[in-house]
Amino acid sequence: GGLVTPGDGRFTSNIFNLYDTWALNTEDDQSAARSSIAHGEQLFNTLQIPISGVAGINDDVAAGGLVKGGIPMLQGTCGTCHDTPSVGNHSFPTPLNIGTADPSPGNRSVNLGGLDVSYLPEITVCRKDAGTGLPTNDCKTITDLGQALIDGRFDHVGKIKGPILRGLAGRAPYFHNGSASTLMEAVNFYDTRFNLHLSDKDKNDLAAFLRTL
Repeated sequence: GGLVTPGDGRFTSNIFNLYDTWALNTEDDQSAARSSIAHGEQLFNTLQIPISGVAGINDDVAAGGLVKGGIPMLQGTCGTCHDTPSVGNHSFPTPLNIGTADPSPGNRSVNLGGLDVSYLPEITVCRKDAGTGLPTNDCKTITDLGQALIDGRFDHVGKIKGPILRGLAGRAPYFHNGSASTLMEAVNFYDTRFNLHLSDKDKNDLAAFLRTL
């Protein structure tokens, strides 16, 4: 990760290496808990995620994406976005919308990642014509204006910067709008949003690791 392009090799791909020595296969409860955390850390570093539909990564550079023409799918990991070693924040300047700012599709109560966003207002904003200052037909419907509230850029509507992952256990609820009440709900969001098909053990281990940060 780092700077403009996620995965550009600026940082190590092993974002966290706190629990390598805990990857044990013993039967006592303490060792089992440690093994779960170590496996969760390994998943964070190595789990392959087909990143698609993420505004700020996959869209065209004219819309705030990384490259001209866009990237339909980028094969990444958790560290593609949470790329700062031992901290896990989003170091590169490009803000992203992984789907947490999206409205409920088809009037359902949950968005594409399975989060309940029915309590949030939906806002439709349109790009202004640079010459006339009048709104154009280029519009977005969103539940949060994101970084556009700070810099006024239409291509930043709905996009935010990823947070530091340290201290997660004491910072519920999660995501910028509080739509995930627990770390397991946050893990389930990623599992659903990116079609990861994680096992219950994988999800529990990943959540156990995140709680330790």
